[in-house]
Amino acid sequence: MVKIKPKQFGPVNVLFDGADAVTFAQADLTQAQQHPPRSSPVVTLLASLGHCLVESIRIIARREDLALAPFTISITAEKTLDLPGRLKGIRCVVHGNPVADPRLALGLVTNAKSICTVSNSLDCDTQVTLSQSKTPG
Repeated sequence: MVKIKPKQFGPVNVLFDGADAVTFAQADLTQAQQHPPRSSPVVTLLASLGHCLVESIRIIARREDLALAPFTISITAEKTLDLPGRLKGIRCVVHGNPVADPRLALGLVTNAKSICTVSNSLDCDTQVTLSQSKTPG
């Protein structure tokens, strides 16, 4: 009998500078890099999800003629305890207000989740929420 231990992945942080740059960091935001982390395929998947959410937020903001401010998306995941190995759920938290009006920020994040190709392709519970704090942790 194969016994699977509980396992958490992340956080993987995707940072958007408010203009064009997207960078990636794991636990230490001061160590952000231009390329996604590749310590494991799951960590790379989480970085891809975060990057897709950034791009989806940018698309919605452009459609609604909204200027974007810097924000960070923190992504964590939990593995299932049965076979086959897979993710039970993924949690994405957008830190900060991507737009100046906090009331519009929630709608922006919700609409971005609905068009995010990566999150819509995953076969697990994928939650995206907005936090008023500027940074994870």
